Amino acid sequence: MNTIAKLCLTCVCLVATSCQGASQSHEDEAAPAPAPLYYHIFVRSFADSDGDQNGDLQGIIERLDYLQSLGVTGILLTPIYPSEFYHNYFADDFYGVDPEFGDMDSYLALVEALHSRDMTLIMDQEIQYVSGQHDWYTSALNNPGSDLDGLALFADEANTQPVGTLFGRTRFDVWPAQQQTIVTVDMLNPDVKAYFEEYLLFWMDPNGDGDFSDGVDGYRIDHMMDDLDNAGVLTGLFEAFWIPIFDELRATNPDIVIVAEQADWGYGESFLNEGETDMVFGFPIWDATTKLDASAFAEAIERTNTVITPGHDQFVFIENHDTPRFAGHERNQPDILKLGAAVNLLTGWTPIVYYGQEIGMTGEKAESEAEAEALRASIDDARDIGVRQAFRWHGAFEDGSLATWYRADRDAYPLEDSNQPGDGVSVLEQETDPASLLNTYRSLATLRAQHPALATGSTELIAHEDEIVVLRRSTANDEAFVAFNFSGAARTAQVISESALDILYGEAVISQSGETTAIRLEPYTALVWQ
Repeated sequence: MNTIAKLCLTCVCLVATSCQGASQSHEDEAAPAPAPLYYHIFVRSFADSDGDQNGDLQGIIERLDYLQSLGVTGILLTPIYPSEFYHNYFADDFYGVDPEFGDMDSYLALVEALHSRDMTLIMDQEIQYVSGQHDWYTSALNNPGSDLDGLALFADEANTQPVGTLFGRTRFDVWPAQQQTIVTVDMLNPDVKAYFEEYLLFWMDPNGDGDFSDGVDGYRIDHMMDDLDNAGVLTGLFEAFWIPIFDELRATNPDIVIVAEQADWGYGESFLNEGETDMVFGFPIWDATTKLDASAFAEAIERTNTVITPGHDQFVFIENHDTPRFAGHERNQPDILKLGAAVNLLTGWTPIVYYGQEIGMTGEKAESEAEAEALRASIDDARDIGVRQAFRWHGAFEDGSLATWYRADRDAYPLEDSNQPGDGVSVLEQETDPASLLNTYRSLATLRAQHPALATGSTELIAHEDEIVVLRRSTANDEAFVAFNFSGAARTAQVISESALDILYGEAVISQSGETTAIRLEPYTALVWQ
C-alpha cells in the first residue's frame, strides 16, 4: 500500500493517514520490535512523590505510565549518588543514593518497575572528580601517607594543593549560596581503576548473583576525555583507564551499553573507535536543528554516516540539561516546536527526549556575567537552573506538588520559573488537545512504532535544496522518506525519481513530472511517505 503522512505543523495537526494504512498493510506480519526511544530525566526536577519539592526515584516509578504513553522504551537518569551539589555531578560517595532521591530500595524498585515493562535504564556517571566531602580528599588533605592517599590528585607532596577541574579551580560558589570543593581523581592510579571497575560492576548486579535483571542496563560517561581537561596531567585515559573497565563490564554482561558524552561536542569518532564506547551524542545534528540550519543539518547527516559505523549508535536530541531549551526565543512557535519534534524522532539512530521538551517547556542558561549577577548565581552551577526547572505536570505551583526545589531559597535564586500558570505548558493542559505538542510527540512515536524503517532504519541524505532536506530511512524490508522544511516560507525541492519515489502521491505538496518529483512543504513542516 502506498501511504503518506503529512505533519502539517503550521496547521497544528497531524494527518495520520500513514498510521492507518500501515496497520492494515502489516496486519499479517509479526509485531515489530519496539521503536527505541529514550527519555532524559533531571532527577531532582521531574516528579516529587513525598512533597519535599525534590524529584525522587519513587516519583519516576509513579510516572512510568506517562512515559510509556510517549513511546518511551528507556530512561537516562542524571547522577543519583549522594552529593552536596543540586545536580549531583560531584559525588560525596559513589555508592548509595542521595537521600532526597530515596535509598537503595528505591533504586531497586525503579529497576524492577522498568524491567517489568521491558524498559531499560542508563545511569549518568561523572567519576573523574570528587566533592570536597569525599573521604578520598578529606583523609588525604595535608596528610600524605594516609590509607586513602593517592586516590585524589594533589599537585604537591604535602597534599596541600588539590588538582582542580577544567576551570583550573578547586573552590566554587554553588547553589544555594554555598562554597564547595571539586578535586580531580587520579585515574592513572591502578587502585582507582580497580575501585571504579568494582563500582560499575556493582550497579550492574547489586546483589552479586549473576542475574542482571536488578541492575542498570548502561552507563553515560559524562565529560569523557582521553586527556582530562586537556591539562596534560592525566593522559592516555582511553587505553589506561576506560577500555580496561569497559572490557571487564562487557565480559561480565555483554549487553551493557556504554555511552560517551564526548567532551568536545563533536561527531565522536575517537570516542567510538579509540575509546571503544557503543554510543555518542549527536551534537552536530542538535546544533543544526537549534539554528534551523538546513545546510548544516544535511552536512551533519552525511558526516555522521561516516562516523556511526555498524555496531555503533548515537543519541539524537534537540535539547538536554546543558543546552538552552528548544522552545526558547524565536523558536517558541507551535510549528517550529513540532518541526523540532519531527527532527528529533524521525531523523534516525536513537532519539532521546529531554524531560519537558514534549510540552514545550522554556528556559535559558545565564550565559553572561550580567545575567548571572542578576540571579545572584555567581559564575558557577546556578547558571543552568533555567534549563533544569520543575517538570510541569499541571499549571499551578502553589500546592507544592511540583519539584520546585530551587524555590526553597528565594534569596539564593530569585528568578521566576520560565513557565507560568495558565501558559498552556503542562501535561494537564495539553493531555486532551489532539493538536497539542504533547500529542504530536505521541503521534510521532506511534508512527515510528508502525514502520520499521522509521524505528530502526538507516538514514541517507537524498536531497537538500532550498531549505528542504529529504532523508531515506530503510531496513532490509521497509523503506520510508522524510522531508523537513527548516524555512519560515513555503519551499519546493526537486528529487530525481527512483523506483521507490515513483509511488509518491498526495495533495498539492507532491507532483510528478517525468523523472523528477517536486516536493512542496509549508513553512516549518515535515512530510513522511512510503
